[in-house]
Amino acid sequence: MSDFDKDLTPVLALASSEDLEPLVKYITEAKLTEALTKSDLYKLYTPKHTEYVELIEKEIRTFGGNSFLNLARGNGPAYIEVAEDVAQKLGATINKNSSIEEIEMALLSQIMIQSWEKMTPEEKGDLLKEMGIGTGVGSMPKALPIVALQAAIKASGFLAYKLAAIVANAIAKALLGRGLSFAATGTMMRGISIFAGPIGWVITGIWTLLDIAGPAYRVTIPCVVHIAMLRQQLSLLHCRECFAPYTEGTKFCPNCGAKIDKINA
Repeated sequence: MSDFDKDLTPVLALASSEDLEPLVKYITEAKLTEALTKSDLYKLYTPKHTEYVELIEKEIRTFGGNSFLNLARGNGPAYIEVAEDVAQKLGATINKNSSIEEIEMALLSQIMIQSWEKMTPEEKGDLLKEMGIGTGVGSMPKALPIVALQAAIKASGFLAYKLAAIVANAIAKALLGRGLSFAATGTMMRGISIFAGPIGWVITGIWTLLDIAGPAYRVTIPCVVHIAMLRQQLSLLHCRECFAPYTEGTKFCPNCGAKIDKINA
């Protein structure tokens, strides 16, 4: 596919085969009409998914264009439209001027808010601690923990990545039967895995609602969440604006000059 998508192509191009594996699984196990497994490149190279990144991108955008309006678009709608559709379907608050990062974080926050209602008091307390909010749930007004979580995530690139990793891992566990592989510390892995249950229940409920009305969402929802996690992962190592790599401690991107925000690990 020669149709470059500024919000999707750079993320997938920088991903490893291990990073791309869940996307391939979401596409091929969705029991919908997909063309990936019929491709000669897929048959020749899988599981070396980096050899056919363009096909993976095309499939995601094609599923995102699962409507009469978008069928004529060939490769499907722009990725930001796919992400907007998923976010709106799940009730996330976005606007027409939202960036892809804002759309993805709104989506992740919405899933976390829904999952919060499913958590036990102990799980809520653990989540607050994982996100660096030490105050106990019992001493906070009902809506305040969510507000505090959103503020903490917005202030820290690392916490944004952690939220994305928690949600992406829970969805992988619910749909694929296994979590994701992370090069992370034991403490972070605990935070990623402990909330798989509540988030998994929310995702199961979403599937029940969408099975009849929109089966393509079984592909687009997990794919958009996983891509959001990959984008946050890359943002810790690459410039958010042009995706050029930089070394730790760099204040400005050596390629485009954009300011690099300090990451609070």
